[in-house]
Amino acid sequence: MKMDIYGVLYTVLFVILCIMFIGTFAEKRELPGKWCRYAIVGGMIMADYFISVKLDGDIILKEVAIIGAGTIFMCLYFRQRCIKTAIFVISYQGICFIMDYISILMLSKCFPAITVERLSEPLLINALLGILSQMLQVCFIMVLRRYVVKKSSEMLTTLEWVRFTIVPVYTIIVLIALLTNFEIPESSHQKNILICIAFGLLVMNIIIFCLINDILKREVQITENRLLLERVKNETGMYRTISENYDKQKKREHEYKNQLALIAALASENRADEINHYLKQYNHEIMQHTDFIDTNNVIVNAILNSKYQETREKGIVFVVKVNDLSDLRIKDEDIVLILSNLLNNAIEASEQCEN
Repeated sequence: MKMDIYGVLYTVLFVILCIMFIGTFAEKRELPGKWCRYAIVGGMIMADYFISVKLDGDIILKEVAIIGAGTIFMCLYFRQRCIKTAIFVISYQGICFIMDYISILMLSKCFPAITVERLSEPLLINALLGILSQMLQVCFIMVLRRYVVKKSSEMLTTLEWVRFTIVPVYTIIVLIALLTNFEIPESSHQKNILICIAFGLLVMNIIIFCLINDILKREVQITENRLLLERVKNETGMYRTISENYDKQKKREHEYKNQLALIAALASENRADEINHYLKQYNHEIMQHTDFIDTNNVIVNAILNSKYQETREKGIVFVVKVNDLSDLRIKDEDIVLILSNLLNNAIEASEQCEN
């Protein structure tokens, strides 16, 4: 192995972590195919590696060039404005510097035998130290995702997140052990093996992180689809009830005309007692079909009145305490989902009761 291979691997991981970091805040852009996304990632890797090699002597110019190239490629990769993308890239560069400093500081303070001069000399120590820094970046991105991407992170409990962090913590411990407890081997073959082990651990952590993230996204999508189906089911049931009530109303209007004709016929014959008896009976029927509940919210009224009629037909006691809901700020589809589910569950539970 040559140093160029280490440089390429380090650049690949640098770009992957950059995408993971910006992906916490931005959505991916719609592209014609996967090859376009791969081409963007490959182009950024080549650009960063070329800049690192050609501008190795000028740190400031190198960082400015890397930030510029990263902004261009990340604008193509993510659906985000150039200014915000540049801020994210600069932030990521700052995090990289901080993690590098923390890695050196942690080793020099916790393990005084390892001096900064010793860390800056050997190729093996440099490589392991870089991998440790990137591992700390992975942990930082994990914590960031935990508290920024609420929809996905809430799918895991705190205990599950603690279990998930066992692997990166173990990896950091292994890397520190490699840096502090192993003598620097003279054989280049042994150095390559140690570096491959360290790179392998880091890559495994990134793969596990991406796998968990994909699983969480899929779980969120499944949950949203299930809620959508439930909402459609409840809305369909409500509209069906409204349609049935409308049909009943049309039927009552037709009966109302016949009843008026009957009352007129009885009145023409001065049969007042029969008219009074008929009106009392008709008023009782009207009361059976009247909407009693009014909350000043059309959707809530439709649901409560339809369920109230259903419970009366099934002999279930329906107690309602409502107030003015005209300023209710919940979405109509959410009201249908929540209220219909609650009432349906209550009705089903009441039907299963013996008394």
